[in-house]
Amino acid sequence: MLEPLKKTRLYEEIVKQLVELIKQGKLQPGDKLPSERQLAEDLQVSRTAIREALRSMESMGYIESKVGGGTFIKSISLTNVLAPFSAMLSQDDKLIKELLEVRQLLESEIAGLAAKRITNQKIEKIEKPLIEMEEEIARGENGLKGENGFHSALAEAAENSAMSKILEMCGELLSRSRESTLRIEGQPSKSLQDHREIFEAVKSGDREKASQLMKNHLIKAQDNFEKYYNK
Repeated sequence: MLEPLKKTRLYEEIVKQLVELIKQGKLQPGDKLPSERQLAEDLQVSRTAIREALRSMESMGYIESKVGGGTFIKSISLTNVLAPFSAMLSQDDKLIKELLEVRQLLESEIAGLAAKRITNQKIEKIEKPLIEMEEEIARGENGLKGENGFHSALAEAAENSAMSKILEMCGELLSRSRESTLRIEGQPSKSLQDHREIFEAVKSGDREKASQLMKNHLIKAQDNFEKYYNK
């Protein structure tokens, strides 16, 4: 039942030490890390191990490199820490199916809040990606870019940063599910019609209708994804 223990790779130990310094507050957002050479000397390891550790920390969202400026500690947020995991989990079809159920609850509420808090300026921002979606479909494309933009604009209009962050974090997963369903023949035009109806409800400030239309749209999207997934 037990498996042989694997030796920890050297760069992982370097990451562990640096991340611990960040957690302890000894390395603060905006602080510049020592050069690769200095880190290698301090830790008595090769510069190759240092480079591997820094690449790993950058993909995890802990640091950022500036051309000609060095490497700096980033401010930690849901987005820059969890986004890489979202991209990795996008390969899990079962997880995507479950996430679509969560999306029904979340985006239905977002549509309702957007309708409640709608303004003329927000109307323009929401309609812009909808027009883009329409133009994409007219060119024979699937309208994915416009659809993603529409949902992002709605989240922004809802003025709920927590909901926006969750959607942003799961963006890779949701984008994949949308792309899958839009491959079904005739679906891009049907999806455009759904989004137009949601937009009109939001524009008129009808919170209940906007929420229900979004829920109906996402139920259909989930059904389509199931069909595509089963194929």
